[in-house]
Amino acid sequence: MKKLTIVCLLLFSVFTSADNRQSNKKNGHQEEKRHKPEIVKNAFDVLPLNSPVKESTANFLIKVNGSLEIDEVMYKIKNAGKIFEKPTNFQKAILSNGPEGKVLKVNVSKLTPGFYQLFVKIKDKKRNEHFFKTKYKDHAMFVIDSSLEVPMPDPKKNNATIAGVDTDNDGIRDDVQRWINEEFGDQPKVKMAMREAAILRQQSFLNVDDKNASILISKKRLDSNLCLYSIVGNDKGTKLLNGLKSLLLNTKDRIYTDIKINANFSGQSYRLPKINRSNLCNFDVDSF
Repeated sequence: MKKLTIVCLLLFSVFTSADNRQSNKKNGHQEEKRHKPEIVKNAFDVLPLNSPVKESTANFLIKVNGSLEIDEVMYKIKNAGKIFEKPTNFQKAILSNGPEGKVLKVNVSKLTPGFYQLFVKIKDKKRNEHFFKTKYKDHAMFVIDSSLEVPMPDPKKNNATIAGVDTDNDGIRDDVQRWINEEFGDQPKVKMAMREAAILRQQSFLNVDDKNASILISKKRLDSNLCLYSIVGNDKGTKLLNGLKSLLLNTKDRIYTDIKINANFSGQSYRLPKINRSNLCNFDVDSF
């Protein structure tokens, strides 16, 4: 009888310890869950403001539902046309004030034209996470259409002056800008090099009456030519630059201005650089 009592006490002790461990584990899990940030959905909306995107920045209105206090905003992007491609990692963003509310600005200058998905996550003051989600989607859609970056200008207004029409003030005539975007939209390195060449050509036109400035710009133009050659080779680069030149010199006044630019540079020397020609590009060639 004494042995039976001892065995019962031992069994009771074992089961009691197991129950306590299970209870402690459960309480610990609840405690951990209590401190983990809560994930909340449908707390805000994301509305594209300039899709199709025709410039280097895509803008989205962040419309808060209820009393959500934003502490941190993060976003990631996925190319909708590449089904098996993973979206980029979440990165922090800074909101700016717009007429209708907070605006999220996303740099899309390095993205190719097409359809994209934007995923947005917000942390509130209590560090709870809020994900953008509608009834059917967990992302906002937007389109990048670089071929329509600027409207085609009226020919009379565009050819009335040497400078022509440049509505977005990026240093490139609008008709030239559209041509570059349409011809080289799928060749980002070539597109950047051609933009650089077009900008320097435009600066030559605008500074033709300042001989010193004109000479300096002409040397920079030669540098930009070498930049293009480093990307596509000398023969193809020359062909592309001739195409750009024929588009730029489309009026008598522009042809006469180009003659004066060449006269300003007459007698000057230019030394071919010994360094890698791609180093003469005003953009990071390896990033494209």
